[in-house]
Amino acid sequence: MIISKANSLTNYFLSTMLPFCMGMFLMAASFTSLRGSSGTGPLEALLYLSLLLMIFFKVINKFDFKYIAILPLAYLIIFMTPITFLNTALDLMGSSVRTLIALIFGGIAAFAIANTNEDEKVYISYGMFTVLAIAVLVVLVQYDFQTVSRLLFLSNNPNQIALYSLGAMFLFSISFKKPLILFCSIAAAFIYGSLSLSDSFLLSALIAVSFLVLEFLLKGKLFFLLVVFWIVLFLVAFQLTFPDNSFIRPLLELWSSADEGGGRVTLATNGLSAFFASPIFGNGAGAFSGTVIPFTRYEAHNTIIDFLTMGGIPWVLLAYLPFILAIKTLFQQGNSFALGLLVAFCIFSLFHFVGRHPIFWFVWGYCISMVIKSRD
Repeated sequence: MIISKANSLTNYFLSTMLPFCMGMFLMAASFTSLRGSSGTGPLEALLYLSLLLMIFFKVINKFDFKYIAILPLAYLIIFMTPITFLNTALDLMGSSVRTLIALIFGGIAAFAIANTNEDEKVYISYGMFTVLAIAVLVVLVQYDFQTVSRLLFLSNNPNQIALYSLGAMFLFSISFKKPLILFCSIAAAFIYGSLSLSDSFLLSALIAVSFLVLEFLLKGKLFFLLVVFWIVLFLVAFQLTFPDNSFIRPLLELWSSADEGGGRVTLATNGLSAFFASPIFGNGAGAFSGTVIPFTRYEAHNTIIDFLTMGGIPWVLLAYLPFILAIKTLFQQGNSFALGLLVAFCIFSLFHFVGRHPIFWFVWGYCISMVIKSRD
C-alpha cells in the first residue's frame, strides 16, 4: 500500500509537477536582472536542474529517446568545445567559454524537450502561463501608461521580454487546445511583449497576424487576387500622381531607425567576414563581429550570422533545419496561427542573437518533436 502510494506520488511529480515547474523556471529566466555576476542566476540553475532530472528519470524508466535531438549537443562537445578552448588559449578576440557553456546548456534543453510527451508539453506551457500572468498583472498595476517607456520589469534588456513573449506564444499555440486558455495565454504574452516596445517584436507579431489574414482571404482566391491587383494599381497611381510624397519614404525612415544609423548592416557584414575566416567549423563560441572590423567582441545581432561565426555551416543547419521542417509540417497541417508565430520567431532571431537563451532551444525541441511525430 505504501509502495503503491509512493509510486503514485512519484509519477505525479514526474508527469505533472516537474514539467510545470520547468515552465515556470523557463519564463522566469527572462528576469535577467536576477542573475549573478557569473551570468547564471538561481532561476536558470533550477531550470537546468529540472531538465537533468527529467532526463535522469526517463533513463531509469528506459524511455525510448529520440536520439536525433542530441545532435546539437554532440556537435558542441565534439567540435565547438575544443575550438573554443584553443582560440581562447591563442587569445583570439571574442572567444567566450561562458557563451560555450550557455550553448551546451541549450543543447541539453533541446534534447530534453524533444523527448517530452504531449501532456508534459501542456504542463510546461501552464507553468509559463502562470508566471506570465503574474508578471502581466504586476506590470499593468505599476506601468505608467501616461509616459510611454520601454518595459524592463525584471529584465536588463526589453528585447529579452520580447523574445520570451514571442517564444511563449508559439509554445502556447502548439500545446493548448482549449480556445479560452489559448486566447488568454496568447493575450498575456502579447501584452507583455508589446510593452517592451521592441520594433522586432511588433514586426514579428504583424507577420504572425498576416498569416491569419491571408488564410481568411485565400478562402476566396478570386477575391484575394482582385484585392492584391487593386492595391498594386492604387500604389502605382499614387506614386505617379504624387512623386514628392512617396509611400516608400516612411518605410525607409522606419528601416533607418531600426538599423541604428547603419550599425546593424555593419555588424552583419563584419560577422560574415569573421565567418569566412573559418567557414566550415567556425571560430568556436563567442562574439566575433565588430563596429569597424571583425573580431572585436561584438555580436552580429543576427542569430544565423552569429552561429555561422561560431560553428560554421553545419551548426546553422543543425540549429535552423528543425524550424524549416516544422514550418513545412504546420503548413501541411493547415495550422496557420502556429505557422505564423514560428515564422515570426525566426524573423525575430534575425535581428538579435538569441541562441544563448533557453527559450530558443525549447522552441527547437518542440519543432523537432513535431516533425518526428508527423513522420511516424
